[in-house]
Parts: sequence; structure tokens; C-alpha cells
Amino acid sequence: MKQLFALFAALAALAAIPVVSLADATHVVRKGDTLGKIARAHHVSASKIQAANGIEGTHLSVGTKLVIPGGKAHSKRRKVRSGKGKRVTVRESALPDDPPPGAQLSLVDPQGSALSAEAWKLPTEAELAELAGSVKETDTAPPGVAASVAPEAGKADASIKDRLLRVAQRMLAVPYRFGGTTLWGLDCSGFVQKTFAFLNLDLPRSAREQFREGAKVAKADLSPGDLVFFRTYAKYPSHVGIYLGDNRFVHASSRERKVTVESLDTPYYVKRYIGAKRLLFEQNQIEN
Repeated sequence: MKQLFALFAALAALAAIPVVSLADATHVVRKGDTLGKIARAHHVSASKIQAANGIEGTHLSVGTKLVIPGGKAHSKRRKVRSGKGKRVTVRESALPDDPPPGAQLSLVDPQGSALSAEAWKLPTEAELAELAGSVKETDTAPPGVAASVAPEAGKADASIKDRLLRVAQRMLAVPYRFGGTTLWGLDCSGFVQKTFAFLNLDLPRSAREQFREGAKVAKADLSPGDLVFFRTYAKYPSHVGIYLGDNRFVHASSRERKVTVESLDTPYYVKRYIGAKRLLFEQNQIEN
């Protein structure tokens, strides 16, 4: 009987121990939080938090659930006043975690609600290839090399730029995913790389590398299909999109959590714009 009583006592003691789960290890942004404040509290750099969550800039929305890279539990201190007016240090639990391999973080928005039904109507590889009127060549063209397409190699009524833009705009609402390269989730450079791949043009993976390709273009001379680059969370080119015309560009936005269209006149992008590159040239441009 004593052994049974001891067993129940042990089970009760175990039940009283708090359970720590990976879900509890994330940080939910509260009013007054800043990227620097969160980074200091978790003993990680702000740039690592930006990279882990695909954040551009330092703006944080209240209620956003952030992944804090680091993997080890730690605690932070905060000072409160006791009833006698003295400052007392209180330790708060703060358990950072890394997302599990293959986690589809992009399938919910920063506020935690489900994406709209539109976001689930993802295009297929076959559909995008048909829109591209895939160039029928055995070899992929190297990056930065002018691409010209004979009528028999694609659709005679559409230029290579038209087909590129058709593919890019069909990918609207594809979810954003940092490091993503599939139609289940793409980041900015992954979106550009995949769009150009449908025209058999092989681009580097990162925005920084893509900025080294093609011919430099002045902002006043932008043409549909040009790549536009921005300096967001780093000193080097860290964001890229495809120019559509009328001062609009399409890109995979970490702020909107999907592929979307925005204006170059938006103050955020005006401030961070650093240049453009042209990789596509029509036949008449090559001859001239």
C-alpha cells in the first residue's frame, strides 16, 4: 500500500512539472518590442532573426510569431518594482527554437490566420511551362547572355519578355518561404530564379549573385522583364523583383507572405532601391 501511495505521489510531482514544447519556444511580438530588443533578450544577432523569418527591414507587427535561431533555452531578466518601491529582478522563461526540416512556415500569415482560398490555387509546373511557351533548346543559356527566340521555338505572337511576365504573374499568391525554391513556397531570389528557368535561363540562387549578372539599366530606362534590386536587411543587394512596367514590379514579399505586385514609388522601396539589371534582349535589340 505504501508503494502504491509513493507511486501516485511521484506521478503527481511529474504532472506539476511544466512541459516545454517547440511551440512555446517562439517569440510573439508584443507592443514596444523592437528587433534589437528581441535579439538582445535571446542573445542572438538581429540579422539571424531577420534571416530565419525572412524579415526585410526592422518593422515588426504586434502578434507576429518569430522563430528565434539558437536552439538552447535561456531566460531573460526584467526589473519590476516591489510594493516597497525596490527594484526586483525577475527571470522569465524564453526558449528559442528552430523550425523542423521541411516545415512550411509560409502557409500561415504573420498573424497566424490561414491564408485565403486564392493562395491554395497554386499553379503547376506544367501550366507554367505552357505559359512560357518553353524554349526548345537542349542547353540552358548562361546567365547574362542575351536570349532571342525564333518563332518556331516558342509562340510566334509573344516575345520572350511577354512570356516571362505571363509566368511571373501566374505565380501571384504563391506563398513566401525563406529559402524556398518550389511552388509551395519561394523567397525573392528563388521566385526570380524559377521564373527565368521556365525560359531555359539559368540564374544564380541569391539576389546578391543575381545582381552581378546582365547589363546595368538606369531607373528611367527600365523595361518589362528587367530585374530590380533593393538593399533591405544587409549592405549588399538582399531583395529582387521583376519589373512589369508602369513603375510596378512583381516579387516574393516576406512582408505580404506571398508573391505580389507593388509600386517602385512605395516609400519603403524608394529608400532601398539600388539598381536594375537587364538579362533579356529581343532580336532587334541584339542587332542594334
